[in-house]
Amino acid sequence: MPLPTPPLDQGDRVALRVPADARYARVVRVAVGAYAVRLGLPPSSVEDLRLAVDEALILLLGAAGTDPVDHDPSDPTEPSIVVTLDSVGDRPPVAIEIHLDPGPEAGDHDAAALARFAELIPVAVAVDLVDPVVGRVALHHPA
Repeated sequence: MPLPTPPLDQGDRVALRVPADARYARVVRVAVGAYAVRLGLPPSSVEDLRLAVDEALILLLGAAGTDPVDHDPSDPTEPSIVVTLDSVGDRPPVAIEIHLDPGPEAGDHDAAALARFAELIPVAVAVDLVDPVVGRVALHHPA
């Protein structure tokens, strides 16, 4: 028996900003999972979204080229990962945008990493945008 879908506002939107550091990836995955649960998605969909977000973070953090050092959250020049979770009206239950702020510096981008990213995303999650040049990934579920 499926779980009852919790009531949603006209616009259910959450924005999360964390340092662009792999040590914060778990915070993002937990937030995405909790949001999916709040929307009443089944456990398999929650896991699909977590996996897709995890792969997007790996791709973007690789593009950011940041080292795991202590970050000063009050420093506006420190790179951040910004995650927007959105569920509005007739759109798919979850739209996710992840981007680097500020975006990565121009440089070489690993075509193999992009290909791996596309292969690792669960079929139930659609990839709307992957642009490591500007440090942005957009996904939605269901595909």
